[in-house]
Amino acid sequence: MKPVTNPRQLAVLTLHELEERGDFLREVLDLHLRQNALSVLDQGLYTELVYGTVRMRRNLDYILSQFSSRPLEKLDGHILQLLRTALYQILYLDRVPPAAAVNEAVKLARHFGHEGVAKFTNAVLRQVQRKQNTIFYPSIEDDPVEHIGLKHSFPSWIVKMWVEKWGSKEAARLCQAMNEVPQMHLRVNTLKTSPAEVRSHFEGQGATVQAGRYLPEVLQVRPAHLVVHDPWLEQGMYYIQDESSALAAHALQVEPGQRVYDLCSAPGGKATHLAQLMEDQGQILALDMKENRLGLVKENAAKLGISIIETRQGDATQDLGLPPAQRVLVDAPCSGLGTMRHRPDIRWRKKPGEILELALLQKKILQAAANYVAPGGLLLYSTCTLTADENEDVATWFLDTHRDFQGHPLPSWFPASPEPSWTRTFLPHKHSLDGFFVSVFIKY
Repeated sequence: MKPVTNPRQLAVLTLHELEERGDFLREVLDLHLRQNALSVLDQGLYTELVYGTVRMRRNLDYILSQFSSRPLEKLDGHILQLLRTALYQILYLDRVPPAAAVNEAVKLARHFGHEGVAKFTNAVLRQVQRKQNTIFYPSIEDDPVEHIGLKHSFPSWIVKMWVEKWGSKEAARLCQAMNEVPQMHLRVNTLKTSPAEVRSHFEGQGATVQAGRYLPEVLQVRPAHLVVHDPWLEQGMYYIQDESSALAAHALQVEPGQRVYDLCSAPGGKATHLAQLMEDQGQILALDMKENRLGLVKENAAKLGISIIETRQGDATQDLGLPPAQRVLVDAPCSGLGTMRHRPDIRWRKKPGEILELALLQKKILQAAANYVAPGGLLLYSTCTLTADENEDVATWFLDTHRDFQGHPLPSWFPASPEPSWTRTFLPHKHSLDGFFVSVFIKY
């Protein structure tokens, strides 16, 4: 297939492929970036169009339906994606003049269809451009779930869950924050270098570098592509990791020389961070169900210059007969709803029924993990999601069913919260981090 050089055309093709095949967004986008001949500038536009259109899909369809003379489900798949991407540019991309977005869409409509399709595309988009102020939503007072879901582009079941948990105003703020472009965080590998050296390295390339909000070893760097393509990444000077995820290792409160188990380890971000905090002294056993994923743990440990991590294949829901350890980490498989800034397609991929299935799995893993904690040792339960079923309810269940454990306070410098001292929920609209949950238990 001839390489595509038009970023808007490639965005339409990518989005159509995603919808037809149900593949993961990041994998498909990376594949097309490798296979097609886009300039660096066009790569940025292409990525923004794909991510933004996936993120705002429900909102875009709702608006298009107010101006289209034809039902959206009757449109050719490529034309629907074309209308979505053009509308995204008109409403959400300040750097693209609306007239240019319309003109480019009309040209592509001729490519994907015929002159009649081009005229239809032009008519719909010109109407939206002229009548933006007439776009209406259900009242947030009368129907907060539909208002938030349509305006901020989330499935109703997710919005309903968050409205019930935090109220409509907080749910709206959370959804709005979830739609923001994520910041690029990196975790400095203090076994090899220092935050000051990494900061200087990127500032020397013209990047804007800021300290992490909570952790001295975390930096925020803009533009993000410098972090992804820099040779220091391959040399193990830093590891790409959101600060909320990096906080989990601190929650376990490890010390050099300890024995630590990471029961759901791949790709090894938390295991390597724990090793860093332990000054590469002690023992870390990293387990995972899949041998090929353990290869990522080994690769990352080697790259970062870590010697204390041993990997082993194993099912964390089963009794693995491990000797007691001072620290045990269960970074559990979860619905991942806290990561939607980085992975906007999750909102369309997950279903309500999966949440309860995942909660059952998480309980099985914690049930087994409790057997490996030495008296006086700590057990950390963490997820990158924001559902009560997978977070607070699982933590409460654990304490109710394991009377030899109690909640153990998190470090005093952790972000303040009205939650118990042993648990914390990180929220994008409050902490400017990915959504994340941690609970720490001590065994007596």
